[in-house]
Formats: sequence, structure tokens, C-alpha cells
Amino acid sequence: MSATGEIIRAYRGFSASMQRQLDSRPGEERVFAYLVMALLIFFVARAPELMQLSAAAATEEISSIALFITNLVGSFFFAPIMLYGLAALSHIVAKGFKGKGRFFEARLALFWSLLVVSPLALLSTIIQTALPLEWLSQGLSIAMFLLFAYVWGSNLSVVERYKSPVWPSFAIILTALGLIFLFRVLIIG
Repeated sequence: MSATGEIIRAYRGFSASMQRQLDSRPGEERVFAYLVMALLIFFVARAPELMQLSAAAATEEISSIALFITNLVGSFFFAPIMLYGLAALSHIVAKGFKGKGRFFEARLALFWSLLVVSPLALLSTIIQTALPLEWLSQGLSIAMFLLFAYVWGSNLSVVERYKSPVWPSFAIILTALGLIFLFRVLIIG
């Protein structure tokens, strides 16, 4: 089945979809392709916002195109490095809670989760463009994050052989909130 068909099929059962991914025995190249496709879709979804921010931040010395290209490079160079690290960290933490997966499977779980949720980022952008309301934008962002946390938790529970996706999803949400809090306290002040 094509990746598009499998993404649609994933919404009938995230754990079953992850198990099908594992059963198909993908190689590292397919897992990396999932990551690149997801990043491309997320970048396209963010393109209108990035263009507005680039135009607003442009100065005489730095053009809006240069700022847009900087975001493009960040999305396709730095984001994969951070996501590979995040997948490794999730596996290390799961090992601490008797996870039985491998690093490769943790990468597959994260990258497949990103790809499954990415089409909804496009839908969210379309809705936010049609209805530019701040509360709607914030609500959609929170809903997207919670859905991603649940999908990733479901996938991680399959690859680490946990019985329920609830605890991994809860751990992902708490970790993200903790990272946001630390970022705000340490970086922003």
C-alpha cells in the first residue's frame, strides 16, 4: 500500500498501523524518507506564516527571501538532527521503564507519527488562513500537539512492547511541557 493510503488507514488504529510498519520490515532509507516527507509537509504548512514573519523581519541588509531560506535550511538540516536525538532519548527513557524496543524502532515510531499527523498541519493552516482568529489558532495548535503526543505514544507503546499507549502519551506531554517551561525560564527569562 502507498504511504498516503497507509496514513489514511492509520487513523483507524494507530497501534495497528505501527505494527504494520514493523511487520513490513522497513530499512533506514524508508524511515528517513518518512522524516523528509513529514518535514516537507510541515514546512509547506508553515510557509504562509514564515513568509509573513520573513517580510516583517526583513531589513535593508537582510532580505525576506534570505530569512525564508534560513528557515528552510533549519527545517531540513537542524530539525532531522534534533529529531534523531529525540528518538534516541525516547528509547533511552523507555529502557528505564522496561521498554524492549531498539533505537531503530524508536526512530520509526517518531518519524511515522510525524508523517501521520503532518496532513492535519496542512488542514490547520487552511482553517487558520480562512478564519484568522487567535483563539482558533491557539486551539488548533494545542489539539495538534495532543494528537501528535497520542499517536507517538501509541506507536512508542507498540515498539517498546507496552500494553497501553496512555503512559507513553502522558510521559510525552509532561516532557514537552517541562521542556517548554525550562525554555521559558532559562532562555526567555
